[in-house]
Amino acid sequence: MALRKIDYLEWARTHMGRVKFDLAKSNVKPVTREELGLAPGDVPLSAPGEEGFPELREILAGRYGVPPSNVLVTGGATMAIYLACAALLDPGHQVILESPNYEPLYRAATARGAEVSMLERRFERGFQIEMEEVERSVSRATKAVFLTNLHNPSGAATSPEKMLSIGQIARDAGAVVVSSEVYLDNALVPGLKPAAAFGPSLVSIGSLSKVYGLGGIRIGWMVGTEAVIRKARLALDYVECDLPAPSEAIAAAALRKADVLAERCRRIAGRNFGIVREWLSRRDDLRWVEPDGGTVCMVKLPPGVDAMALSTLLRERFSTLVVPGEFFWIKGFIRISCGMDEDVLRQGLRNVAKGIDQIKSRGA
Repeated sequence: MALRKIDYLEWARTHMGRVKFDLAKSNVKPVTREELGLAPGDVPLSAPGEEGFPELREILAGRYGVPPSNVLVTGGATMAIYLACAALLDPGHQVILESPNYEPLYRAATARGAEVSMLERRFERGFQIEMEEVERSVSRATKAVFLTNLHNPSGAATSPEKMLSIGQIARDAGAVVVSSEVYLDNALVPGLKPAAAFGPSLVSIGSLSKVYGLGGIRIGWMVGTEAVIRKARLALDYVECDLPAPSEAIAAAALRKADVLAERCRRIAGRNFGIVREWLSRRDDLRWVEPDGGTVCMVKLPPGVDAMALSTLLRERFSTLVVPGEFFWIKGFIRISCGMDEDVLRQGLRNVAKGIDQIKSRGA
């Protein structure tokens, strides 16, 4: 197995949290202990048994409408992505992966020796998955289709009807759909469902980091068939024995208040998407596909404005951070997050405008 650095994660570790106006962190602002309703004494330091906290798995099973044996709790969504690849892929297997995409999905698949083919999600089509391309791309050689819903980095939603069709195409080819759904609980459009709800050929991955503001506890999960979960659990034994008991206990407490915490994220992100919409309306050189939820959006830059150069300028001169689209395999875009306090976002956007104007003036 060949491992190479994940460029986006290395960039994020280097720069996130080190600027005054961070528009790159993709999670909603951290939830407080008071909002969670937990006192320090409410968090146990050890698990009740060798199985960790069965209640956490039972809560997740109830949310997805599956038996607890169809749920695997993991050390964050990135761990779940890696375990899904370990369970499903061997060297030479073909994987279909959306583009733009979340880089760890690509790296985890290629580390297993899989051959990746891209499924384009085009800006001009609202970053939607086009079913004709799915039908052309998936073949008997395909072992997995990797998607994000809501889409990372654009926030575009995949409808239940489309997800069901993708699952049927994958099933007919003998493949499995793996959908990373870390933003799904903050969908602003009604009726969306996790992929695992559409049958045994689909796997859902979730976490408490993005919508629930609990990235620090590093809890994620996989939901799939017992066979897939059994293989993933076997792979988990090679990298992790037990999850931290305090993290599992906090995760269970958070999920008991999931509706309240999701509404908190919906309120913050909805307000901030409105601020971005207003900002864009005042400029005739920037465009976006308005997100269907989540906490992030993609902004299309004017011709001649390089996203990497803009990101560097903003960081060094304006103490502002945005994510260049190159980390998602798309040029000419920046990803802006909308999970922070209003004043940080407003000043950050003013700084982004200044940076764009400076670069444009150089080329004039």
